[in-house]
Amino acid sequence: MKIEVALQKSSSTKERGDLLESLAEKLLSAQSYEVIKEIRFTAVELDLLCRHKISGKEIYVECKAYRDKNIDANILKNLAGTLVFKDYAEAWLISTGEYGKEAKGFANEWKAKPKDQATRLSFYDPEKVIDSLISSGVIKKQPEDLAAEYIGSENLIGEWVLLITTYGLFWAAATLSGGIPRGALCYYAKNNQLVDDAELLSKLADTDTSLSNLDFKLPKIHKTKVVEIESIKTVSVVQIQTGEAWSDYRPARPEDFVGRTKDINHIFDFFKKIKEQSTNTRIFAVTGNSGMGKSSFIAKLRSKAGNYQNKNKYFVFPVDVRAATGPEYIYSSLLQALKSAQAEGFGDQSIKLVLSDVGRPLDSESIKSYLESLEEKNQLIALVFDQFEELYSKPELFDVFEKAKSLLLNAAAVKLNFCLGFAWKSDSTTHSDHPAYFFWHQLADYRITRKLAPFSDRESNSVINLFEKEIGSKLHHDLRHNLVASSQGYPWLLKKLCIHLYEKIESGINQTDLLENKLDVASLFKEDMEMLNPAEYSCLKLIAQRAPVDWFEIIEMSGPDTLKSLIDRRLVIRSGDRLNVYWDIFREYVLIGSVPVIPLRYLPSTDFSSLYKAVKHLEHRTKQSVQDLVLKAKLSEGTIQNIGSDMIMFGVAKRESGLYSLSEDVKTCNELDILRAIREKFSKHAFTYAFRDKSSHSIANVNALIEILRQLYPDNKYADKTWHAYTVRLCRWLELCGFIEPSSNGWLFKDQGDVVTERIKSERKRRKSNIFTAPASPALALETLNWLVKKGSVGKNETKPKGYRNALSVLKRFELIFIESEQYFVDKEKMQKYPEEREALWMGANTEDVLLDVVKLLESNTQLSGKDIGDYIAEKHSLTWTDTSKVRNGGAIRQWALWLYEGRNSSEIPVCPGRT
Repeated sequence: MKIEVALQKSSSTKERGDLLESLAEKLLSAQSYEVIKEIRFTAVELDLLCRHKISGKEIYVECKAYRDKNIDANILKNLAGTLVFKDYAEAWLISTGEYGKEAKGFANEWKAKPKDQATRLSFYDPEKVIDSLISSGVIKKQPEDLAAEYIGSENLIGEWVLLITTYGLFWAAATLSGGIPRGALCYYAKNNQLVDDAELLSKLADTDTSLSNLDFKLPKIHKTKVVEIESIKTVSVVQIQTGEAWSDYRPARPEDFVGRTKDINHIFDFFKKIKEQSTNTRIFAVTGNSGMGKSSFIAKLRSKAGNYQNKNKYFVFPVDVRAATGPEYIYSSLLQALKSAQAEGFGDQSIKLVLSDVGRPLDSESIKSYLESLEEKNQLIALVFDQFEELYSKPELFDVFEKAKSLLLNAAAVKLNFCLGFAWKSDSTTHSDHPAYFFWHQLADYRITRKLAPFSDRESNSVINLFEKEIGSKLHHDLRHNLVASSQGYPWLLKKLCIHLYEKIESGINQTDLLENKLDVASLFKEDMEMLNPAEYSCLKLIAQRAPVDWFEIIEMSGPDTLKSLIDRRLVIRSGDRLNVYWDIFREYVLIGSVPVIPLRYLPSTDFSSLYKAVKHLEHRTKQSVQDLVLKAKLSEGTIQNIGSDMIMFGVAKRESGLYSLSEDVKTCNELDILRAIREKFSKHAFTYAFRDKSSHSIANVNALIEILRQLYPDNKYADKTWHAYTVRLCRWLELCGFIEPSSNGWLFKDQGDVVTERIKSERKRRKSNIFTAPASPALALETLNWLVKKGSVGKNETKPKGYRNALSVLKRFELIFIESEQYFVDKEKMQKYPEEREALWMGANTEDVLLDVVKLLESNTQLSGKDIGDYIAEKHSLTWTDTSKVRNGGAIRQWALWLYEGRNSSEIPVCPGRT
């Protein structure tokens, strides 16, 4: 039996504490004690000092209104310590929560002490509290016979709960249908009269009791209707469905599953520890981003549990929660898992399983006995909820989420040969104020977590080996390489690409012809959509918007034939009575027309200088062999092969039938354009993301970065020297791509918005060593920039308008223009980032340290003269400027700095000052 302090969900802490105190006072009053002092008062805990009305004996009483957690041994030990330290005559613990295993052991040990010591501590668990209230006449015994007579059978009544409410004390029990709680019966605890007041029942249903999700309306049934009640159909539970063939988009069949050996062994080691009672944990989580194969992994766990080595040892029951429509789905899943295991020879076969305890289902009498019987046979049952994030993604499934949460916490507490698992999509969006966010962190101490990482190359090649068996022939070497490289270790992407090639090969297309196909998942999704007629397209979009959605709702709106067509194409899958799009990644594409960013995981084999030696010889329309590039670049064949892989993965070259050509993404084959194409790839590299996230505001040394790389590629077994080489090489690439800057102890993440060539680096070094002397005014610099934009380019030695030569030096210093082949060019890539030329000039000026220093001076005193500023700069930088130079340079610098100062104090960039 249980006791629950139940209030309206909006009740205050004081109201909850008052109810707890009223329960304690009823119990104490029955034994002639009165409260003389409140020592501590919270929502679920109350410490009281009480005095016997006749003898005057003072006792210390602790009250605990726990519901979701047990009383642990530390609470009892602390109570014993308080008894001795404060020298009270007696100490009591009044609790509405059950005692944990260790707490029960401590209580039994204390009771075994000599009588004069043992009687100084009294432990009132829920059963003893209820017995005391019954014996003192405060309440009557739970009305089991009355309820059985009313409902028609004692088998249709769940466990009893004594509700302590602001409306009084009530006996309440769940009414069962198919072994699952559906409704609730309530009786006045004082006289065992049935509560038939609809308004009062509604108020009780609105409290936070564990029964609150049940129907409190009084059922109009009698004995004659027992058969009708017992025949009510339970909720259908859907297990994880695997594909019917290798090419099926659904989770992989166990025989098609590859890799994840460490992860699988980790889970089964956890199962073994539970049976050996060497762990207190009873929950495991399988996490990972979308498409990492979590459902396939869980299906593999089920398969391994049933193999000849593990048969009759482990039973794994994986449930697809997308089929859930209400909270009863969780109860049905539990019952079906246990009954299925029982049918397979697990546990005591004679126990009839009934879920009678709504709040703590595993404490239901028959279920607890059954789970205890598993220990005798050294067996374990695991119930796993797949697609768990669906429970908090839709408001209408919130009650299901709450029931699942309650079951998980219950499993954590009972510590029997039963565990719960759940698959949690780690890249789903959960706001910090959502209950699911708190739930995830709340479970941190009670679970083990296994995060599925991207495939290693070895695992990807194992998938392709299966693909080769399906097509009955070996895959072209370049095609295999393209699959591994393009999928980046993402199982969902590799499967999609393999199925795409499988369909092409089955239709008669030659493998060499497929080499020219771009393995781009967005284009493949587009193909899927283009095959649909308007009715199918509308139906698919409707399912994507509402998923998971009831199938009959879609049939009513789109018709059975349209839906059947989508299911036959494997674009839509059915879980019970619910429909969903076959992949959440495809669902995202249907809704917004794009696929999620796929981080690049490729590790380059060479540095840029080697790569450029080969790339600079490529052309768009001419295809060149490895031998052609060996001769032109004067590099070995092995080096060219490595460079070839880098060129392809960085998108600067294409390879068709072993011949290379320049990618269409590279407009002009020069150092800057090639690096910018590579920068685009590195902007989405997994190492770039990890560097930014872990070291965005501090310098990262090489050892820290090696550790980041190890975490990104946990399955790669490199020697320490190799890890070091890859890390340093990646950092050099990121330097050139403008994402990081070197420092004396490592690197700092600082995205500069553009690539940084060796020429740019040397110019920046020189620039830092030379003070900006402002040889041209902002107005003249802007005029010169506009002039060069219109001309496109101008020779370095050509005659230019007066003052333009100095202005060009300013623009070059600001990296808005560059010199190539003795010609000035505007950096169009950089200029495109700004709405107008004036803003580009403004941003360039803001990179000059000397100007920023003078802006700070002007913030204190705008009346400073050019001579004052010249004196300040000459002294700070130890410059041997004459007084004339101080006036001239100081005045020019003041003009630029004042422009920046005025712009900072207004909402727009001011007009450029100075003469033109």
